[in-house]
Amino acid sequence: MSDPFEGRPFPRGVLIGAALLIAFVIAAAAMVRLTGVGGVEMPLAPVKEARELVFEDIGDGVTLVALPGPQGADRNAVVALLRSGVDGFAMGVMRGMERDRNIRDIPLDAPYQLALLEDGRLVFRDPQVGTEIDLRAFGPTNLAAFVPMLRTEPKPLAEIAAADAGN
Repeated sequence: MSDPFEGRPFPRGVLIGAALLIAFVIAAAAMVRLTGVGGVEMPLAPVKEARELVFEDIGDGVTLVALPGPQGADRNAVVALLRSGVDGFAMGVMRGMERDRNIRDIPLDAPYQLALLEDGRLVFRDPQVGTEIDLRAFGPTNLAAFVPMLRTEPKPLAEIAAADAGN
């Protein structure tokens, strides 16, 4: 079989029309970006419940999650112990946030924020960097890894460690 378009150039008018369409789309997007005219922004839902958290590596693959104290993590206000290999999702999110702080030379002991918004979203924020992760996007199992950090009553490290050793 022979090609019916063999020897015939691509129509020049179609190429010019495609180029003009692409130029228009880029110009329209730039106008919206620069002026805000025609843009749509979704306002953030108000915070319903929030907690500041500090993460501290205490060795043996264990990370302490506590309320902030004067010197970083308050060891009398611990809400969770995260273990590598067990709490992989929570550890991965926290390590990603730490990497962002390392790149910007921001102290690692500054608190993060875990917030439940009125629309039901649970977000993990780094106020120092301006990063926000919507934890709902990772599914209910991974979301459940963070819920106890928001709701658990803070306890001394010895009490949390003893309860963790019993499980």
